[in-house]
Amino acid sequence: MAGRDANRGAKRAREARAALSLDERSPVACVLSAVESRADVIVCSLPEGVAGACVDGVLWVNGDEVARRQRFTLAHELGHHWIGHDASLEVDTVETLSGRTTNPFEIQANAFAAEFLVPRAGLSVDGAPTLEDIVRLAALYGVSAPMMLVRFRQLRIGSAAQAERLQAEIDAGEHVRLFDWLGLPAVDDRLARLVELPYLSPALRGSLLEAAVRGESGVPGWLTSAVDRVMRPALR
Repeated sequence: MAGRDANRGAKRAREARAALSLDERSPVACVLSAVESRADVIVCSLPEGVAGACVDGVLWVNGDEVARRQRFTLAHELGHHWIGHDASLEVDTVETLSGRTTNPFEIQANAFAAEFLVPRAGLSVDGAPTLEDIVRLAALYGVSAPMMLVRFRQLRIGSAAQAERLQAEIDAGEHVRLFDWLGLPAVDDRLARLVELPYLSPALRGSLLEAAVRGESGVPGWLTSAVDRVMRPALR
């Protein structure tokens, strides 16, 4: 069942890339710009452990996370929206986006995000993969090195033994030192350049939803409750 859900998510991601006129191999330079062509986005401070949410077609992202994580979160939430998952989904936690879930909707959205950001068609390595391969490709596609290693495992690039060796190197933090030593550029997504939070897509500015996000008075109770579901969730 999980394999079928993962395949569905990846297939829908390829459809989304084509619909958004994204090359089937190339990185998504700015996920925020790509997503905003199809859905409204709110980037704001969310409780620790909450990555984002998809509620009634509005995609939420925790702006306190590093840009690479925000990119994956936003791609994940786009997956929920694109695939047409129920609007009453719970908030997405960091654990959920790390793959620790059996929920078919979340498996689909994770697979969507992985294929949307790091398409199978564009990922190849000559010979046995090295940590430098992982780090360079992670920088190119604007994802974290741990996520890129997960992608290698998913696409069976390299052997299980090589994947274990790479995992040990990442666990030891060697990917961070290598990134700095190689002088690789940081991701240039608009998400990384947001200075003030909350950020709302242009269509949401001046709306009651913005007032609720900012905690202003005069907002209907039902809307305050809906916003609280995301910004102040009761995590189990």
